[in-house]
Amino acid sequence: MIINYEGREWTFEASKIGVEEWRELKRKYKMSPKAFQEGLDEADPDVMTFAYWVLLRQNGGTTLPLGDQLKPDIIALNNAFGEAAQNEPDEPEPEPDPTKVSPSTPTSSDPASPTPASGPAAGGSLTG
Repeated sequence: MIINYEGREWTFEASKIGVEEWRELKRKYKMSPKAFQEGLDEADPDVMTFAYWVLLRQNGGTTLPLGDQLKPDIIALNNAFGEAAQNEPDEPEPEPDPTKVSPSTPTSSDPASPTPASGPAAGGSLTG
């Protein structure tokens, strides 16, 4: 997702947060990934500090450790995350699998389906 914050565009990908980063969140703030996700909606200061730290790391790296020396504008960053989430395109629906039979496709066990001996190709009619 693209985050517009501090006058620039940042890339943030939660799926690329590594186990070492999640462990740092747990060590510093006693917070799980689930609590992080829930805290994003609440503008939790620790969550937003972690999000900012990850943002820095994912966009060129930072040597700063996660901690109180990071001082993002929590409200502005939270608003930026909210706007980015609204601007994210919805996941496209997967293409139908052509090898699977859909419920609307007649099968040979369907009584309404013409059989080779009684359909129009066999010289009969569908109306009987």
